[in-house]
Amino acid sequence: METQKRFSILNYLVVLFAFGSLFSCEQLAPVEEPVTVLEEFQDLSGIALEPEEDPINGRLIYSSDCETDCIEPGSGNYFAIRDSKSQSSGINTKKVSYKAYNTEDKFVVKVKYEITSGPSNAKASITIQIKGKKKEFKSVPSGYTATFSIPLEKGWEKCDEMTFSIVQKGLGSPISFSEDYGLIPVCEDEYTFTDHRDGQVYKIVRIGNQVWFAENLNYVMEESWCWGDIPDYCERYGRLYRWESANNACPQGWRLPTVYDWYQLRDFLGGEDLAGGKLKSVNGWYPPNIGATNETGFSALPAGLRDNRDGGFYNIYSYSDFWSSTLDGVSDEGDRLNNYAGLSFDNSKLFINSIPTDFLSLPCRCIKE
Repeated sequence: METQKRFSILNYLVVLFAFGSLFSCEQLAPVEEPVTVLEEFQDLSGIALEPEEDPINGRLIYSSDCETDCIEPGSGNYFAIRDSKSQSSGINTKKVSYKAYNTEDKFVVKVKYEITSGPSNAKASITIQIKGKKKEFKSVPSGYTATFSIPLEKGWEKCDEMTFSIVQKGLGSPISFSEDYGLIPVCEDEYTFTDHRDGQVYKIVRIGNQVWFAENLNYVMEESWCWGDIPDYCERYGRLYRWESANNACPQGWRLPTVYDWYQLRDFLGGEDLAGGKLKSVNGWYPPNIGATNETGFSALPAGLRDNRDGGFYNIYSYSDFWSSTLDGVSDEGDRLNNYAGLSFDNSKLFINSIPTDFLSLPCRCIKE
C-alpha cells in the first residue's frame, strides 16, 4: 500500500512537471538561442543601428526609371525601392520592411524589424547579402533598422543591376526577400565642368534658365586667398577674391554673375524670404541653419570673407556672400560700391546689397554665358 501511494505521488509530480514545462516555454514561435547583444544595440533609443552608413540627409525618391532619372551630384536625392511583409504566429505579428538605393558611390540596404502585436521584446536575427557580400545582425530588437552597404565599383554602367537578399529569423517562420535593383546613374557628364586652366572639375547645376557652378571657384590668381590662409579650406570653400580679381577669374564660357542674374535666381526660387534656404547646403553651417533644403543642388557653404582693411578672416560657418559684377554707385564717403548676394545661417533669405568694392574679398560663383 505504501509503495502504491509513493508511485501515485511520483506520477502526480511528473504530470505537474510536464504541465509546468509546457507553459513556461515561449509559445507560438521557434525562438533562437540567446546570443551576446552586439555593441550597436546597447543604446535602445530607436536610432538606426549603423547611421554612419547612410548618406547624410539623403532624401529617398521612390518613383524612378534608371533610363531617364539620375542622381544629381550634391542634390541629396537618392532613388529607391522598398517592400514589406507581415506574418502572424498566434497572438504575435511581425513586420519586416526594407529600403534599397544607391548613392553616388555605394549601394545601401536598410531593413527594419517590428513587432506589431504580441511581446514587443521579441528579438530576431537579420542577414543581408549584397552581390555575394553578407552581414548578419543578431538579437535585433523591435523597431530597429539594420543597415548594410557596399561600395560601387568605379566605372559602373548605367542601369547595372544589383542583386540583394534579406532573411529574418525568429518569432515564427522566416521572412525573406530577394530582389534586383537597377542602379540609378550619376549625372557626371552633363553636370560637371573641367577648367582646363588647372584641370579642376566643378559640379554644375541648372536652375530655371540659368546654369551655375555648384561649387565656389578655386582658381589661383593674384589678390585671392584661402580662408585663414589654410589650403584645405580652399578645397572645400573655394578662394576669396578681391572684386577686380573676381571679374577675371571665371573660365572661358563662364562669367561672374550680374546683380540681375542674382535677382532672376531669387525670383525663380520664390523670392527673398525663401530662396536662400533652397540654395544652402543642409550641412556645414552653424545651427540652426534655418530653411536649408538645398533642393536646387546649388550647395552653398558658409565660406566667410576676408577684410582687406586689416587682413583678417571672418564669418566662416555662418555667412556666405557672393560677388556680382555690377557696380552700384559711390558711397557718401566717396567709396565705389558693388552689389553682392548673401546667405546666413539664421534665416532662409537670399539678400542682395552693396558694399564698398575694396573693403572685402568674397567667394565667387560662375554662371554660364
